[in-house]
Amino acid sequence: MVGAHPVETGPALVRITVLQVPGADEPVFSSVAQGVRHEDSGHTNLTRADTALALGQIGAQVEILPACDVQQCVELAGRFEMDLVILDRCDPATVTAFFECGVPPGAPVVVVIPAEASESAALDAFRHGAADCVRVGHDYSEVLALVAMEQIRRWRQIRDRDAAQTKIHWLESLNEAIVSEIPVALAVLDDARSVVEVNPEFQRAFGLSSEHVRGVHVQSALPKDLIESGNLLQLLPPPGLALPEGSRLARMVDAQGRGSVFDVRSQRLDGEGHILLALSNVTQTESLSRRLGELERFNEFVVRSINSALMVVDREAKITFANPPAGRILGCPEGGLRGQRVEEYFSSAGELPSPLARALEDGTDSKGGEMMLSLADGTVIPIGISCSPLREESWDVQGAVVIFQDLSEIKELQRQVLQQEKMASIGQLAAGIAHEINNPVGFIHANLAQMREYLDDLSEYLDAVGDLQRAIPPGAAPEIQQAASALEETAGRIEVDYLRKDFASALRESLEGSERIRHIVSDLRDFSHQGGLATTLADVNQCVDSTANIVWTMMKHSVELKKDYQVLPELRCHPMQLKQVFMNLLVNAYQAIEESIEEGSDEGGVIEISTRHRGGGIEVAIRDTGAGIAEENLPRIFDPFFTTKEVGAGTGLGLSTSYGIVKKHGGEMTATSEPGGGARFEIFLPLEREPLREASPIDGSDEPITE
Repeated sequence: MVGAHPVETGPALVRITVLQVPGADEPVFSSVAQGVRHEDSGHTNLTRADTALALGQIGAQVEILPACDVQQCVELAGRFEMDLVILDRCDPATVTAFFECGVPPGAPVVVVIPAEASESAALDAFRHGAADCVRVGHDYSEVLALVAMEQIRRWRQIRDRDAAQTKIHWLESLNEAIVSEIPVALAVLDDARSVVEVNPEFQRAFGLSSEHVRGVHVQSALPKDLIESGNLLQLLPPPGLALPEGSRLARMVDAQGRGSVFDVRSQRLDGEGHILLALSNVTQTESLSRRLGELERFNEFVVRSINSALMVVDREAKITFANPPAGRILGCPEGGLRGQRVEEYFSSAGELPSPLARALEDGTDSKGGEMMLSLADGTVIPIGISCSPLREESWDVQGAVVIFQDLSEIKELQRQVLQQEKMASIGQLAAGIAHEINNPVGFIHANLAQMREYLDDLSEYLDAVGDLQRAIPPGAAPEIQQAASALEETAGRIEVDYLRKDFASALRESLEGSERIRHIVSDLRDFSHQGGLATTLADVNQCVDSTANIVWTMMKHSVELKKDYQVLPELRCHPMQLKQVFMNLLVNAYQAIEESIEEGSDEGGVIEISTRHRGGGIEVAIRDTGAGIAEENLPRIFDPFFTTKEVGAGTGLGLSTSYGIVKKHGGEMTATSEPGGGARFEIFLPLEREPLREASPIDGSDEPITE
């Protein structure tokens, strides 16, 4: 028995099942004692009043589950977690039946013995397994309350102890499983840094059994190269000193020559100097990290080495990466582009969304599109663009990769090709015209030469006739006098002397004009001759002069052409390309003079062409007295598509193309001008330079000539 104080039961609810077999002489308990809650089991005889009164003194909330037979009592004991089972004044047969039913292990059983029962009934109850017996008497309520509290307290202590032991066993098993299965080599060291215990992974990693390493100093247990490479002894300071923070890498080579890398950490276990040394094999991780780093460097090298501009944008259309070509095209270092909105550069054309917008909105993949790109200085350039969406594992678009190229040079080359095709067409037309004119001009010139010979013969005859007329004496026969008079009259009427002089003059001028036509036809044929793809030795003076003769036909009424040619060495070049340069400059000079005349100049213009041998090359200068070039335009005259002419009057490619041809020949072209004072263009062509590369058969002269 215990003292009469409330039971410390932990949880407030105490669950008790009471087995009472109904009898005819037993009173029916119809009220609930204070603090006692009954669960209706469907029977009218719930419990005896004195038992309920005793259980109400436990001091905690009590839940009574009454049972009217053994089967129901066993079922309740097995279904709920009971704190106590009371067999209340059951006959010996019922008590025996209860214990023989195989009651599941659980709460203690208290048997209430009737007052008239003998001592043997209590002994039988104890033999069957009762935890305690209570005899009904005048102090029954107090005794049952004390016995119940004692058994409940004892039972809960046992239950809590068993639960704690179970948890301890579970934690020990879990710890053993973790230590045994964790892929980390573990070694427990004592204060002398000798091995106390190792786990299976330690044995597998270093080929050592726990029996061989116990008591061995860690410096002898681990491979020497592993300790030295990671300076592991610094992780194991003497007792009383703090352990270094972090981990370190250590390396070793096994007997088969295979290298291994370990991440080593140390942790103090207790105040007695024990340290846990953990060695994680990170060989594969380091290899993968190294390989990943190599791949990242390789990818970065590839991305930064490609000529095309490459950018990566996120879902909000912000630039997250740009390679150097992208920075050069956009006029901003690639690092400065990060975080900028891509719409600042890539704009939609009209109402159609840009390829980049389509890639971000609906994941459309586009290749080889063209659009306009706005640069930071306001310039707009044509680009070729390809966009590919970046997708997550869920296939949602998270950004896009943009690859683009500046098409300005390509567009210029295309226009140059068109210009070359036009020049080729003009050349073919000129060749055809020259061929058609050459034949009639040939026989006209031959006939005129023959007519000059005939005129000479006729002049001799007329001179002889004059001599004969003057030789007739005054007294000659009348018929002779009549014939002489008729001859003199005819000569006077037709003005034979003037006719002879004027006819000779007309014939001479016709021969000069015919010769002039022959020279023009020859120049046309020379100008139209494209030459081969190979370079040839050419006379620069002849190239300049033949081109000037072609242009002269359209400018001779308003321009005076002055030529100053010095003796020049032959130059290895593409003659037709140089003729194109000279023609562009001469036509521009003529148009500048025409512009100055339209602005009110009364004087005609002058174009001066001069050549000379200067230094290691040839200099060709063309000066005009035209309108000149504005100072702000002078630095841009060689830029592609730059023109000061009205829309439709010029393409802005003449000087750009000419400049490119001169550069391809290794030369230089410069221009000087004063507004209203004309302009001067100088071309310098070196005689000795890198070998010229042959022109491309596709675009004639647009392939770079010098490396």
